[in-house]
Amino acid sequence: MVIRSCLTIVFDGSFYKAVWECHDGNQYSVASVTLGSTEPKMSLILRLVNKGYQRFHFHHVESENPKMVNHLNPKRAQRLANKAMRSRGISTKAQVTLQKQFEEKKKLRKTKRTNENRLNKEIRYQKRVVKFYIYFEH
Repeated sequence: MVIRSCLTIVFDGSFYKAVWECHDGNQYSVASVTLGSTEPKMSLILRLVNKGYQRFHFHHVESENPKMVNHLNPKRAQRLANKAMRSRGISTKAQVTLQKQFEEKKKLRKTKRTNENRLNKEIRYQKRVVKFYIYFEH
């Protein structure tokens, strides 16, 4: 099995982000990490790849059509890597996947916040009921 991955550094207007795309047979996964507002140095990128891999939270998507990857000539791979570095932006598939991940997290936050509000209302109601009974017992 061949695992292909691509790390792209993108400036989104205010922050630099590292977007990591992985193609693993029939699975496609993408993750994003914010690097900061200053241009990242090569040492930071290497540290992120080698030691900070756990900072990436991958969002997995099943591919519709698994592609067979043949052996790639090293010179051609280097040319393709240089071409990818010259091109700007993230692939549309990565953007769509990250947007889905963002929407899922937003739904989870909303349900969590709703449940907390419901619990707080119930607690306040119980306190009022207790006060009411205490007031009328005396």
